[in-house]
Amino acid sequence: MMVMQLKDCSLRQHLNNCFISMSWNDIIYTLNGIAYGLKDIHKKGLIHQDFHCGNILSDKTQHTAYITDLGLCQPANVKSSQNNNKKIYGVLPYVAPEVLRGKEYTQASDIYGFGIIAYEICTGFPPYYDIAHDEFLAMKI
Repeated sequence: MMVMQLKDCSLRQHLNNCFISMSWNDIIYTLNGIAYGLKDIHKKGLIHQDFHCGNILSDKTQHTAYITDLGLCQPANVKSSQNNNKKIYGVLPYVAPEVLRGKEYTQASDIYGFGIIAYEICTGFPPYYDIAHDEFLAMKI
């Protein structure tokens, strides 16, 4: 089973261990795989809502990536007012600014998270690694 093979290899762990040896081709290939995975989620009419490097498993030998932890996934057409659940979920640096301002999660919110992941893969650094992840960061985002 794929999950057991990759159980100890989140994308963040992979970047911590292998970033220096990754070529730009490896980076592009990994980003492409993540983009296609997110596209599949969105084609099914869903929003991930917790899209960050810890929820992506990475196969370091093939530079492939698999999106995991769909526990907060919701249909894109369900408003939080409909499900009485207007809370902010996710890891702060990956949460879209509009969500932090009280708007609904959308597929575009997932795309924002993808942009942060792309930054992380290209630089090797977690987003806002040198700033406390608190309400001040939320206001800056």
